[in-house]
Amino acid sequence: MVIDWSPGYSVGVKEIDNQHKKLVKIIDKLFKSINKMSAKKSLKKILDDLAKFAVYHFETEEKYFKKFKYAGSKSHIKEHERFKKKVSGLIKRFDEDKMELSFELIDYLEDWLLHHLQHEDQKYVECFVKHGLK
Repeated sequence: MVIDWSPGYSVGVKEIDNQHKKLVKIIDKLFKSINKMSAKKSLKKILDDLAKFAVYHFETEEKYFKKFKYAGSKSHIKEHERFKKKVSGLIKRFDEDKMELSFELIDYLEDWLLHHLQHEDQKYVECFVKHGLK
C-alpha cells in the first residue's frame, strides 16, 4: 500500500474515518494499477471513482460544518476545492492523452491525503465530537 491506515489519522467519527479509509484504498488501487501498467480504461475508471468519492466525502464533512457552524469551514472548504480542481485537471489531461499517469500523481495524492488527514481534518475533531458525532 502507498498509505497504511494509522489510528493517528482518525478523527474519531466512524462515518468520516470509514470514508477516509476508502479514499486510502482507492489511492492504493490506483498505485497498484499504475505499477502493473494497467490499461488506460482501467486507470480512468479508478481516477473517476476517486474524484466521485472525494466529492461525496467532502459533502459529508461540509454538511457537518454547516450543521455545527464550524468556525474553520471556509479555509477547509477551500482545501476541498483545490483538491477537486487539481484532480479534475489531471483527469482532463489524462483524457486528452496529454498526461501519463505516474508516480508523480500518486505522490501528489499521498501527500495531499496525509496532510489533510493529519492537519486539516484534525482541526474539526473537537467541534464534531462536542456535537456528539462518534
